[in-house]
Amino acid sequence: MSRQLTVIIVDDEALAREGLMLRLIADTRFDVVAQCPSALCALDAIEQFRPDIAFLDIEMPGLSGLGLAEQLSKKLSPVPKVVFFTAFKEFALNAFEFSAFDYLLKPFSDERLASCLSKLVESFFDSDVVQQHLKLDELLSRKTGNSINGFIRNLEVTSGGSMSELQQTVSMKSGSEWIRVRLDDISWIEAAGDYMCVHTLEGTHIIRKTLKQFEQDLDPSLFQRVNRSAMINLSKLNRLTPNSNGEYLAQLTSGDSVKVSRKYKFKLDDLRKNSDFED
Repeated sequence: MSRQLTVIIVDDEALAREGLMLRLIADTRFDVVAQCPSALCALDAIEQFRPDIAFLDIEMPGLSGLGLAEQLSKKLSPVPKVVFFTAFKEFALNAFEFSAFDYLLKPFSDERLASCLSKLVESFFDSDVVQQHLKLDELLSRKTGNSINGFIRNLEVTSGGSMSELQQTVSMKSGSEWIRVRLDDISWIEAAGDYMCVHTLEGTHIIRKTLKQFEQDLDPSLFQRVNRSAMINLSKLNRLTPNSNGEYLAQLTSGDSVKVSRKYKFKLDDLRKNSDFED
């Protein structure tokens, strides 16, 4: 883990809280941010610190640990991973009904606690990897016009070339084979039923893909949606011609004309005002 996992301990017995805290702070992967003697006190502390993990005693005066877990599920998102601990075996079933991450029976050994902590670290590591993957996917799409999957497909279908060359291409599945198309060769893309027609300098490729997927894979600074079923390569835009109904026709260098509907017209207005395109 590249970060410490924050922990709150909730138990009405001071010695139990202190004992668990000492065992946790000996592990540098964890940071105990608060100790609470009651569930009501813990509600405020958890809302304040938003810990990754909550160790909850089940049997406490007033609101029980189970009741606290129920309150947390209603008030917080995301909810801390909950580890219940108690001296009573009969509470185990109820604990897991509240989606407990783990259940420790007092007195629990160092080995049992270590097993629980290792599983917690592994769980958060997996979650962090997913979040990093999503962030990388977003950054890669914005910088190169390709999602992670699209970039991997580019690597799979290319026999060579530099990374900068790969960033200027997009991979598509045409029929039973993957093809790699230069972004600069694409003039525009339109929906045709369950398929997409990708119009390029070499001709039209029929691709089994949605327009939304193309929007996710392609750089929005280069490719923009202009109506419900089409998007254009802005570098191929030669002229925007207004129609009498307030819409535009996008005249492309390929000679094609693509309608720009009112809904998407405003996206091209700034481009028109800050460019040399003709009206």
